[in-house]
Amino acid sequence: MCSVKLISRLILYPLCLYVAIWCWGGFRDAYENMQLNRHSVELDEEEGLPVAVGVEPSGEVNRTPTNESPAKVVKTQPSKTKSSPGGEETNQVEITGQSEASEKKGGMMVYFSGMLGALIVFALLVARDVSHLTGERVGGNYLTKSIKSRKADMYEEAESIWADGAYVDAIDSFRDYIKVYPGEYHAYKRIAEIYEKDLGSFRAAALEYEEILKMDIPKSRWGWAAIHLCNLYSGKLDDSDRALKLLQRVASECSETTAGEKARDRLTKIANG
Repeated sequence: MCSVKLISRLILYPLCLYVAIWCWGGFRDAYENMQLNRHSVELDEEEGLPVAVGVEPSGEVNRTPTNESPAKVVKTQPSKTKSSPGGEETNQVEITGQSEASEKKGGMMVYFSGMLGALIVFALLVARDVSHLTGERVGGNYLTKSIKSRKADMYEEAESIWADGAYVDAIDSFRDYIKVYPGEYHAYKRIAEIYEKDLGSFRAAALEYEEILKMDIPKSRWGWAAIHLCNLYSGKLDDSDRALKLLQRVASECSETTAGEKARDRLTKIANG
């Protein structure tokens, strides 16, 4: 669906621009031709004006005295215009010129309307795409903020339950949080801390830390969770063999982290007795 919309945009945008440019060219040519025709008509009318008799080109009247008698003015009557069979005078030339001018003007307006329509369609397409893109961004940001807000509310609710001293209910609330947002390292860590520090259930705390070690988390976090589990194994659970194996794993797999350095130091102390 998205590919179809993209192809349609790639076709419609250049097509609208091409139609607008083509109509603009036709409109410009029609307008120039109309102006040229009007200018030629004015020139023809000026050439047809009568020139005054006895007037020099400079505009001065020839006053040179002569013995010749002034020329007789020949009285001529204007020729009668041939009437049509119905008795009306024909103005075929004028009517033809007016019809041609109106046709040219009509064609010019057609080009102008086409150019205007193409530009309007282009503007509507741009406005639609811009509004759609803006709506997606605003909606995406709103949705992201909404998810973060709900996530924070659920975590704070679990923390408030723990603050009231309802430790078991707090653990259940954190587990509900994990169901909605799986893979949250902090939620597992808080459950392990509640088991260890508030309820004194060290085996349950160790099981939570073991779940953390199965998660895909950064090496630094994984190393510290492993170190804490080593402390539980070597201390409250009295399982030094598992603690030693886990220390060796931390030292080899997290060698570049602070937890890896601490594991190597402890292994060195154990080796030195």
